[in-house]
Amino acid sequence: MAENLDLLNVGVSLLIRAALLAARFSGRVRRRSLERLAAKDIDARAKEILFLKDRVYQLEMQVS
Repeated sequence: MAENLDLLNVGVSLLIRAALLAARFSGRVRRRSLERLAAKDIDARAKEILFLKDRVYQLEMQVS
């Protein structure tokens, strides 16, 4: 019985770690793509709008 509980605890902790790593990775990928987009030749206002839209999207995902 105790072995099953230990296995369950380890399994849950591994799932939580995997979810955190996936979230970090997706954030890095999003940041890289935004930086590439910002490096393109578009006006500053359009860049700011894109960054703000991404921030709004991130906040909406946290709320839901």
